[in-house]
Amino acid sequence: MTEQRTVRLMGVLDGCTNPESAELLPDGETIVFGNCRLVVGLPFFRAGKALVYLRGEAFVSRARLSAEGKLEVEERHLIDGLSATLGCDVLRTDTADFPAGTVFHVAGGGPVTDGERAALVAPEPEVLIYDPLRGALLGRLPLGPDSVLGRRFNGLEQPNGCAVDSKGTLYVGDIPNTNPDPDPAAPPPVPPAVYRIPAGAIRGLVDGVEGAADEVRRVVMPGYVNGLTISPLDDVCWAVSCSVVDPVKGGLYRLDAEAFETGVQPDPVHRDLGVLDGVGVTRRGTQIVSNPRTGDITAFPVDGPPVLLVSDEPHPVKAPADFNVVYPTALGGEPALLVPDIGVGYEPGTASIAVFDLTGL
Repeated sequence: MTEQRTVRLMGVLDGCTNPESAELLPDGETIVFGNCRLVVGLPFFRAGKALVYLRGEAFVSRARLSAEGKLEVEERHLIDGLSATLGCDVLRTDTADFPAGTVFHVAGGGPVTDGERAALVAPEPEVLIYDPLRGALLGRLPLGPDSVLGRRFNGLEQPNGCAVDSKGTLYVGDIPNTNPDPDPAAPPPVPPAVYRIPAGAIRGLVDGVEGAADEVRRVVMPGYVNGLTISPLDDVCWAVSCSVVDPVKGGLYRLDAEAFETGVQPDPVHRDLGVLDGVGVTRRGTQIVSNPRTGDITAFPVDGPPVLLVSDEPHPVKAPADFNVVYPTALGGEPALLVPDIGVGYEPGTASIAVFDLTGL
């Protein structure tokens, strides 16, 4: 039986445009998040019933949650001219190629169009790698069919989830989403999957070095995949499924090394949770998922029943997206949750990101 727990709303970042994911840097105060223009109702794609991203109209923003708990945007347009900026994560330890604090942000996936033209344009899926303090791009890891990774497997369609472990290993989830058939049971154009990219392969993939994808592995996810996260307990990747044709009707998955070696999706840790988006794991092992269709955010503590998290203040997080569990300086070691509202149907600049205090979870 699911219980209910009230959590404190620490603050709200207003003025966002369809924010899909937000992350906190290792300094415990700096927040980065993506904004992406999208439209619904274009008659040339799935009879007007699907989301379509607008090419070149996405951007990255930077904000700050101070040690005193004050929340404000510092740089609204840190990086401009992007498309479909979805999941992001931050590198927390130096690697041979990138310093701690580097952000990895998946972008460029389809379906995408120029304005409201009556045709889709080819997506250009990639992982943006950037310095969030200077707004400087450090690399672009291509994920399309003509990329090194695409030639080893297939081109990704809509890179959505993104996570980085303590060794700098990059995980990217692909939810193929450009099939024009409005039937949700229609076969996807490429397999939905989570890709594991070792830290040592990233620079080679950015530079287009043949063979750089040899050590990349993937787990195929029949129920599709959305958010990804890394457990701070054991450095293992977790994922959620997100399709109306998902055979387990909403699953939470732990994708360990064996799963990536075999390529086979394990049984879900939890199932029958609906069409999911966000996923997180706290240092205490509490697992958290979000359902943007119902607006629910559910936590699974290590001990005790599931808990439905509700705000102590009225706040319209209508569609909680790919959130991240973070540890802000303001909470002195306790977790918080950065929860973007993807804002489908909102005017640009009218969506938001809420920050909730998860002390004790």
